[in-house]
Amino acid sequence: MFDVSTLTGQLYRLETFLREGPRMRTWIDFITWMLALPPALWELANVGRRYGWTLGACAGSIVFGGIFLWVIALQWVAEGIQHSAFGVVQALLLLVVPPAATVFIAKMTGLAAGVFAGIAVGFCVFVMTAVIGIGLYGE
Repeated sequence: MFDVSTLTGQLYRLETFLREGPRMRTWIDFITWMLALPPALWELANVGRRYGWTLGACAGSIVFGGIFLWVIALQWVAEGIQHSAFGVVQALLLLVVPPAATVFIAKMTGLAAGVFAGIAVGFCVFVMTAVIGIGLYGE
């Protein structure tokens, strides 16, 4: 039977990880965060030219924050794999599905909308795999 308190515990651990989680420990972390900067600056310039710098700043922030959240989620899942096949599948889904959704939506609208859609789809994939993991392993 599905236990809501277990899902609540998982969400609490996610919130605690995001609040107190690992800070930039190595240069690899710094490089990873710097990879989010060029798309954000590109979106800032692109939207800023067309619609004004205020909307450009919002779009650039969405892009930077979305890529930042995606990398944090990948790190969190990678640290919790525990050498199980399900953990590997969860990590691969979170690695592939959000960028695929971003590319699909960005072709029709723009990069900020694509990143926003990618984060929404990634969150849904994360919750879905977390619920399946709770059902299979009870944690």
